[in-house]
Amino acid sequence: MQTADSGAARRPLVIANPSAGRGRTGRDLSHLVSALRDALGELDIVTTAGAGQATDLAAAAAGERRPLVISLGGDGTLHEVVNGLMQVRGPLPDAPRETASVPSLGLLATGTGGDFGRALGIAHRMEDYLAAVAGGHERAVDVGLARFTGTDGRPRERYWINVLSAGIGGLVDRYAATAPAVVGGRVAYAQAALRGIVMCRRVRLRCRMVLPDGGAGERLLYSHAVAICNGTTFGGGMRIAPMARPDDGLLEVIAFETHSRWRLVGRFLTVYAGTHTSEPGVHHFTCRALRLEPLGPPPRPPRSCVFPLDVDGEALGDVPLDVSLIEHALNIRAPLTPRS
Repeated sequence: MQTADSGAARRPLVIANPSAGRGRTGRDLSHLVSALRDALGELDIVTTAGAGQATDLAAAAAGERRPLVISLGGDGTLHEVVNGLMQVRGPLPDAPRETASVPSLGLLATGTGGDFGRALGIAHRMEDYLAAVAGGHERAVDVGLARFTGTDGRPRERYWINVLSAGIGGLVDRYAATAPAVVGGRVAYAQAALRGIVMCRRVRLRCRMVLPDGGAGERLLYSHAVAICNGTTFGGGMRIAPMARPDDGLLEVIAFETHSRWRLVGRFLTVYAGTHTSEPGVHHFTCRALRLEPLGPPPRPPRSCVFPLDVDGEALGDVPLDVSLIEHALNIRAPLTPRS
């Protein structure tokens, strides 16, 4: 792993994951960095070689008071960078000035998904990402905080910025990661989603929530999948929550409660168009925070998960799950006028 010059704290820092996009990022890295330097001037570049390094590097950049940290990689790289910046900022809505002064976030999505950029109005093209980073326009966005059960059975806590899903989503992560390198991102996610539909079971859940007006609410769900959304798309362009806005302090929740897997396949096909929320068996509601917990006995072996989680594209754990939202937690470089 390369390290940045400690005396250059005022320069932007690029955190690059060469393995993103099935290795394409590493192959194109010199060209991408050259384009960034043409757009921004002097900057530093560090590369990651393993899980968690982007989080450490982003936290260090925040400690150095870098003006800008750019995530160059896939959804997992962005997820780690957000967690590093939020480690310094902290979860309190009104963070003290010294902890709130974290770097702005830039995004160059080179992975198979590239979904959060769409919520910001950035098309999934490198020239559009470069224009957004170089334009200097900043937008304060919300960041989610999830507390859940890790794969080792211990309590875990992670920040997230786009979509957290449970059920099919947690399986999709595992299956998409094993897709052949020659398969494109959308195709990889589509085949993984279909495989996840076949393998995922329907689970009874209690959802306790804080409503938009601050009151309390509760729903009983019997679902194959529940998506909790700050952004609009996931899975390489699936329009899971077209109504979501990443800066309104609200979570958009989509629950798939169809009775059969065949109907679920049909609902899945409408997600790309974003018309699924009007289909029978798909329910949408809005809240500010929620707790999702399973009802009934735990699964017997060989099942190791009740309702596996996908946290910004990362397979990280299981329910019970608590989700809250930190409003306007990070400033991110985005177009001045978002695309509709």
